[in-house]
Amino acid sequence: MRRGALLQALAGLLWLPQAALLALAVARLAEGGGLAEMLWPAGLVALLGLARAGLEARGGRIAFAAARALLGTLRAEALTALATRSPLDATRPASGAAASVLAEQAEAVLPYLLRFRAARLRATLLPPLILLAILPFSWLAALALLLAAPLIPLFMALIGLRAKAASEARLLELGGMNGFLLDRLRGLASIRALGAVEATATRLRAQAESLRERSMAVLRIAFLSSAVMELFSALGVALVAVYVGFHLLGQLEAGSWGAPLSLGGGLFILLLAPAFFEPLREMCAARHDRAAGEAALGALRALAAPDALALPGALEAAPAPRPAPPPPSWPRACASATPARRAIR
Repeated sequence: MRRGALLQALAGLLWLPQAALLALAVARLAEGGGLAEMLWPAGLVALLGLARAGLEARGGRIAFAAARALLGTLRAEALTALATRSPLDATRPASGAAASVLAEQAEAVLPYLLRFRAARLRATLLPPLILLAILPFSWLAALALLLAAPLIPLFMALIGLRAKAASEARLLELGGMNGFLLDRLRGLASIRALGAVEATATRLRAQAESLRERSMAVLRIAFLSSAVMELFSALGVALVAVYVGFHLLGQLEAGSWGAPLSLGGGLFILLLAPAFFEPLREMCAARHDRAAGEAALGALRALAAPDALALPGALEAAPAPRPAPPPPSWPRACASATPARRAIR
């Protein structure tokens, strides 16, 4: 996963030479340059774009294979622990709750491993390098971005604490409802014989309403964090754009190391300003995946608790969990599938 994240971060770094070539092309065009002077910058921009797409795809594929293998290992450990636990264990989870954790909640680990770790690495590498690229042109623009950048992670950290608690409460409510539903389905004949169908439906309706409220709470936090993130990033980009505009108009001469900004330099700064906030926005957006993923990881580790009461001799007979193999490529998987599996796909 680290290698995949590094490839994705390298793909983001290729925007720096692309922005420089675009600014150079526009500056030459404004100076009266012809079409011949635009061909080689356009060609290099296209080649860099293809390289970015290739690195992004390769990094995402590597990270997905590693994350899927790790998730398979965690599921195998939890299944082994459940299979070896004694029926007399008072802390043994309900079948519905365990099935919910293994089948539904465990899938939240995958976006966390894929998005958050890669976004955190990009947020660590890209903004400092973009600041170093802007600094030779204008120290004031770099200072404005530097002052605006910490506000986004600060507010996202405050909101993220509440998001994690809401995600854990929602997953707990979902597991409880699944366990209740499975137990009532098993005892459906007894419920009908005792005339408790209406009481069971009322309780299930109440649990579904509680789950809906907790899901809406998670969505409210997500919308709030998105609004805060967009607000501060838009303010930072607008501040830099206003400074560059007034400087190019000659109304503001400070902040450019003594020499006025050229059209190419100003456009280069304007192209890099949104890219400076983009990794921070991706990391903050992935914090919700982190909250749900960490809650799911906690649930999987609780199922695989080593201090649970085990059956005598079950630990010696149970095979050690093996890591899941990485998923094969799509053409090879289709070629090796049976006709029934092809029909399912």
